[in-house]
Amino acid sequence: MKRALILVCVIILVFQANAQQDKSAVAKVNSGYFVTHNREDLILKLIDLPCGIKTADPLKVILEKMQTFLVAFKPAPEYTDDEYAKAANLQALKSVMQGGYGIGSVLINQEGKIIAAAHNSQIQKHRSDLHAEMTLLTDFEESRLAKQYVNIYIYKPGLIVFSSAEPCPMCFIRINTTGADTKYCTPGPDDGMVSRTDFLPPAWKEMALKRKVSLGNCSPIMQKMSHLLFYSYLLDNRGPK
Repeated sequence: MKRALILVCVIILVFQANAQQDKSAVAKVNSGYFVTHNREDLILKLIDLPCGIKTADPLKVILEKMQTFLVAFKPAPEYTDDEYAKAANLQALKSVMQGGYGIGSVLINQEGKIIAAAHNSQIQKHRSDLHAEMTLLTDFEESRLAKQYVNIYIYKPGLIVFSSAEPCPMCFIRINTTGADTKYCTPGPDDGMVSRTDFLPPAWKEMALKRKVSLGNCSPIMQKMSHLLFYSYLLDNRGPK
């Protein structure tokens, strides 16, 4: 009898372990997905989203369908960063709808509440420095709210900058100088600096290693949405010619 009970327990544990492995495997997106070469690649990936996008859809319709999906999206409990990914993606989409680049960012306080949000505004405002994270931090530091969270220019412990895409070198360094931690929804295949910390000059690398930096716990659909918004400039070849 005891042997039978032990056998049953072992079977249950094995089943649960396999189920957990399957669940985590589903949550992963193949790294090859995060490389989009041209407009054709982008369109194929957009059609594959559960947004109802079709090949013949004009840009305005594509963006409206993405917006409808994002607004209605309900984060699942197991993806603890999807709330922030959704907010960052909505900011990214806002930029695209304005004619800008599809990158968004939010600032999270120690209680996990979003206290500021911004998007890339380079094209809209003809400013080379207005990446999403740069805009977020500048607007926040100039706001009345900053008095509660900032000592001169260093942020109080526990604040997190969450971006739709992996921050570039300029933004990553700026975040590090504030003392905030960094999280992001999707890796940047070409210009992401978080995964290239070892290439920073020694002093900057030392500073970066003092901060918490990680890829967010985001669902596959939010990861894909972030990536496709990042590459949305391919839809109409926007940007400097």
